[in-house]
This record gives sequence, C-alpha cells and structure tokens, in this order.
Amino acid sequence: MKLVVTGHDADGKSVFHHAGEPPRSSSPGSYELWSTKGGLTVPDPTPADTPASIGYFAVDGETSFKIVTVPPAKDRPDHHGEFEIPPDIARYFDPTDPEMHTTDTIDYVIIVSGQAELELDDGCKELVQQGDCVVQRGTKHAWRVVGDEPLVLGATMIGAKRE
Repeated sequence: MKLVVTGHDADGKSVFHHAGEPPRSSSPGSYELWSTKGGLTVPDPTPADTPASIGYFAVDGETSFKIVTVPPAKDRPDHHGEFEIPPDIARYFDPTDPEMHTTDTIDYVIIVSGQAELELDDGCKELVQQGDCVVQRGTKHAWRVVGDEPLVLGATMIGAKRE
C-alpha cells in the first residue's frame, strides 16, 4: 500500500510531501494513514511522515484516516486466551461481546473488500460488501465478517462530543 500526502512549498505551490509506506501500522493489514489534533490550518504544517499522535480512536477535536482489516472468525486470536486488547482500546468494547463497540466519533466508511454483517445493539443487521459505504454516527455496533475473506475497510473517523 502506498500513502500519498500533498502539501505546499515555500511559495505556496502544490507539492508531494510523501509517497510511500504509511507511517504507522496498528496490526497486520491495518494502517494509521493520517490523523489530526486540534484546529486545522491550510497550508498544513504537519510533517508528512509524522501525522498527529492520537489514540486508536479519535476523540473530540481529532480525526483519523485508516485502513482496517478484520479477519474472519477462524483466523482471529482467542480474545479470552493469549490475545489481549490493549486497555486504551478495550474500554470501547462490550466485555460480553468482544466485537460490539461504541466510539464517540462520526465515521465515514467504505468497504474495500470482503463482506460483513454490520450489527447494531438492537440486533438489526445489514449486509455490507465491497463498494458499500457506511456513515457510523456514534452507535454501538459490530462488524461480523461473513465468509472466509477478511473485511477490509477504509475509515475516516471524526472525534465528537457525546451529549
């Protein structure tokens, strides 16, 4: 995967500041492509190879752009055995259902490949597959992979204040 980041030179002309590997990988097949913290300005002074350091999920005043790969159930580590979700991420997940989670974000998601049932906390499900788009608005949900192919999604997460 290649990440391309544009910017401006000293004269205000458009330039490519980065074209290459994403700066951070959060897990196999998942990449933290870009993130912001605080107020935004253009031209953006952020170094192209060092997007803002934020947690896994954006909070109010932050944004993140990522590619996430969700493996099918047969390929997942045992959540109750040797694999443990880091505490800063685990707090967003339901302890009785390790796929169900809630974040204080508005997410723009496109399914890149694979398919999943997007399940909400009332049990309603919607099948999503390659090319489908989802706007996730701070709701409790789970991406339940259907079949043997991983679900790959691109997501822009915008941190929000829950009221």
